[in-house]
Amino acid sequence: MPPIFITYPQVAQAIQGVHTPWLVVLSCLVALVSVYSAMAVGERVHSARWQHRRRAWWLAGGTMMGLGIWSMHFTGMLAYRLPFPAHHGLWLTLASLLPAVVAGLIAVAAMARRGLSTTRKIIAGCLLGLGIATMHYTGMAAMEAPASMRFAPIPLLLSLVISLPFGIASIYSFHASRHLPRVQGIRLGSLLAAVFAALAICSMHYSAMMAVYFLPDPGWQATAPMAHHGSLLATAVAVLSFLFALTTLVTVLVDRRLQDSAMRMQVSRRQLVDVIESMHDGVVLLDQRARMIMCNHAFETLTGVPHTDLQGHSMLKLNTLLRLDQHRSQVLRSLRENGAWIGDVEVRHRQGRRFPARLSINRVRADEDGSGHFVATLSDTSAHHDAQQHIRYQAYHDGLTTLPNRSSLQERIHALQLASDISGRHIMLLLVDIDNFKGINDALGQATGDRLLKALAARLRPWARQANDLARLSSNEFALLYDGLSVSPENAMGQAREKARSVLESLNGDYSLAGERHSCRVSGGYLLFRGGDLGVSELLKRAGLALLESKSEAAQRPCAFEASMVERLNARLRLERQLKDAVVGEQLRQYLQPQVDHQGTITGAEVLLRWEHPELGLVSPSAFISLAEDTGQIIELGNWVLRKTCELLADWQHDPHRSAWTLSVNVSAREFQRADFVTGVERALTDTGAPASQLTLELTESLMLGEAYPVIDTLTHLRTLGVRFAIDDFGTGYSSLAYLKRLPLDSLKIDVAFVRDLTDDPTAAPIAQTIIALAQTLQLGVIAEGVETVEQQKRLLELGCRSFQGYLYSKPLPLHQFLALSSRRRLPVGGSAMPLLQG
Repeated sequence: MPPIFITYPQVAQAIQGVHTPWLVVLSCLVALVSVYSAMAVGERVHSARWQHRRRAWWLAGGTMMGLGIWSMHFTGMLAYRLPFPAHHGLWLTLASLLPAVVAGLIAVAAMARRGLSTTRKIIAGCLLGLGIATMHYTGMAAMEAPASMRFAPIPLLLSLVISLPFGIASIYSFHASRHLPRVQGIRLGSLLAAVFAALAICSMHYSAMMAVYFLPDPGWQATAPMAHHGSLLATAVAVLSFLFALTTLVTVLVDRRLQDSAMRMQVSRRQLVDVIESMHDGVVLLDQRARMIMCNHAFETLTGVPHTDLQGHSMLKLNTLLRLDQHRSQVLRSLRENGAWIGDVEVRHRQGRRFPARLSINRVRADEDGSGHFVATLSDTSAHHDAQQHIRYQAYHDGLTTLPNRSSLQERIHALQLASDISGRHIMLLLVDIDNFKGINDALGQATGDRLLKALAARLRPWARQANDLARLSSNEFALLYDGLSVSPENAMGQAREKARSVLESLNGDYSLAGERHSCRVSGGYLLFRGGDLGVSELLKRAGLALLESKSEAAQRPCAFEASMVERLNARLRLERQLKDAVVGEQLRQYLQPQVDHQGTITGAEVLLRWEHPELGLVSPSAFISLAEDTGQIIELGNWVLRKTCELLADWQHDPHRSAWTLSVNVSAREFQRADFVTGVERALTDTGAPASQLTLELTESLMLGEAYPVIDTLTHLRTLGVRFAIDDFGTGYSSLAYLKRLPLDSLKIDVAFVRDLTDDPTAAPIAQTIIALAQTLQLGVIAEGVETVEQQKRLLELGCRSFQGYLYSKPLPLHQFLALSSRRRLPVGGSAMPLLQG
């Protein structure tokens, strides 16, 4: 065996070659690109799903790395220049490729396996380094030259050792840098590992070449190195290696893109299936012939049929489930023209339950020939349908009595009008209303009022032929329809009159409410109509006029509509509009009726309101006061009277003859119950400077029907200002003695009804005497109003009354006439005053 190592004396005779720099750089690039390509192939080993694909990628990666190691070595050897010709044996050179491929396979296998232990990483790195060294020295042995090859021991050992840490580093770095991202498609972790592997290959090769010495054979002759031929060969090897590496990279990138795309598609498909399965709506996939391919669990739940029984069946043939036969032609036409159909169906569950649903069918993934798949969604609309029904019920029914409301009644009237146009029969519309329902609510409470309304509705129900023939229109107003009356107007009117009378008789009477009996009076007005000549609103308006007529008569008998009612209503509306302009137009007048003592001396007056209409002349208070009460204009009128009265009292303070007189003003319950009533009285007194002690507010007994404390508080507050109070028309309403003694009153006024009958009715005198005695007991003054004859005055004097008011002394007069009358200190009694007033 020839010697391997060179001795020190031989060094002087030995020859070492030199390297072409650009070929050295080219060899290093070949190593880097080849190794990176191999590692990229190694990545596919782990990500491949099938075993045979993983094995193919492992073989390709290992071979790629072996070829890279071998190409780097061969390029490096061609970059080595000697002064004598050198050749490489073919078979041994090819044999050197085997350890390189084995090292590459080991390295790729180590890189592809996740969770590799540290020991195995070190072993794999060492085997990679040893494989590189084996390939290198096998390739060196294939070199043929006219010289013997010797190695320096230390550089040789260094070349063997230096490749090991870089090999280990390449394995470690590949595993440690997996989390690093890609930049422009290049995985930074693989690039780092490729750098370490390339360093292992290149450092081992060129450090080993530094250990090589050549001892020329005897008689050798120096020749010029064949640089051009070697460079071409090295370039060819490098280019081929580059092309092979690039081809491998492109293959890896394409496979990676395809696998990513397949994975994304698989994930999308899985997510789509998960989404479809998680939907509450039923989803069905159909082929181009509308045959069911698949359905989700929700569809099975909605229909009660498993998917195995549905697959292959036509959607349009599932009439037993969705009742599609009535929509068949419409569905086919809509799908053919628009590619979609949506509509309401009734689902019949396999267990027999039925419910409304919405079915939507849409074409998806249509091909150029117009074919494609279809997706059908089935949504349970029971909750929506129930909500709509509930909303409609609320919109057409009264919440308290559950009766139909005005809207429902209007639709029913319209339907009956259409039927009446054909049959010619008459229809009765009856409106009923509880009299004084507000008073019942105020006295007994709203809860009792609601019970009364329910009880009244219960009594009305048997009179209705159809459920929607009866309705509650407002707070205490009900409507009843009765159709099919006679064609003859006379006979129909008789039938309507008898029916309305019977209904009212059943409603009037006592009601048991919460264990107590309460009497209830009901008024009613009815209208007879036929056909659709009049609108529904006009019919209700006319029936309402008949009801108002019944309430005004207070006879508890039904009133039929008459044409004159419309004219009276229009007159009332005109008067209402004109009354609004009365204050602004200065049409209101202040009239005064004197109040006298037993000697005929004027002690004051009652201020009365008159309306001097520009067209109608002097309008009676009975014609507009009730109207003002109903419309709320009584507030404005009362404020006007109060302010004018205070102004008059303030003006009289400068007249010693009238400065002690009092003025009385009537106050309605509606005025008195206003929250700002006390403030209004106080402001009127303050602004005018009128003495509060000479202002008397006359109240009605109806105020005592309500809560006592608000009335007492209001009167007490005004009494602190000095205002005086009187109860007007005493004895005609409701008065509680316990209530009276708690009120800060000053006087009682005997109603004209008792005064008028003093000389004719033997029961009138005891009533008047009782009122006078009551006033004296309560230490209140008493005034008799409506005194018209001397006999009435004398009788009142006998009973103890000392203050009077009436036509015996003077009728209500305009202010200037009253002032002329009051210039006399004492009014004549016994009729002597009347001629004076008439003049």
